[in-house]
Amino acid sequence: MKKLLIFIIVALVYSCSANLSDINKFFLTSDLPAGESVKQSGKKLINQPYGFTQIIGDSAKIDDTLIIAVHGYESRGYEWVTALNRLAEKFNNTYFYRYDWNICPDILGQNLADSLVILIHSKPNFNKIIIFGHSYGGLVVTYLASNLNLNTPIEINTIAAPLAGYPRIMDNCDLDYDKNDKLFYPLWKDHISFTQWRTQKQQDGAFRDLDYDPQNIKFDNDKIILLPETMNGQRLGHNWSITWVINNYLKD
Repeated sequence: MKKLLIFIIVALVYSCSANLSDINKFFLTSDLPAGESVKQSGKKLINQPYGFTQIIGDSAKIDDTLIIAVHGYESRGYEWVTALNRLAEKFNNTYFYRYDWNICPDILGQNLADSLVILIHSKPNFNKIIIFGHSYGGLVVTYLASNLNLNTPIEINTIAAPLAGYPRIMDNCDLDYDKNDKLFYPLWKDHISFTQWRTQKQQDGAFRDLDYDPQNIKFDNDKIILLPETMNGQRLGHNWSITWVINNYLKD
């Protein structure tokens, strides 16, 4: 009878674990190999349900900082694999945020703000929040900034983000523009720092055929960093800009 009870308990635990596995709300870094497997790892990421998926490393020591990574429009996920693994090996609380890119960025920013509040309340001991948004995700996190009613210091980093506007994607969105026909964003609080990591337009496959640079916008007290033309001897374009930014961010 005792053996039967143990068997039932083990079966229940396994069943619960299987259900959690089906939800896939976390990955170990070992589940997301880069190199030749990076595209497959990217599929794992981008096939996650909407919301947060935690990436867990085996050597992270920083517990009081929350890391949020937000993908771009029609992302295939692979562009985030190396960066997420590096972040998760340093920060215990590293999350990849999935969303529906058919929704306008201002609405997505509010959705992310609401989800972030819930996540923070579940783990209330964060002293700092660091957010990275790539491409369309950069617009999402920029709209997020004015919706965050938190006292915690927050860093927002946009990477290769068309913050001035990208009509093909946003034609159906009711967004505000300034007198120069650039997107207008609500102001955010002083405890939020903002850094733009910009690719060089002629190297960026998403922007180089445009007659303007959609990254060209300035905010009060922001910091702008222009990426180099190459990384490891190869063109530093739209997707691999994430790897360059995270590598250099973690040097500091």
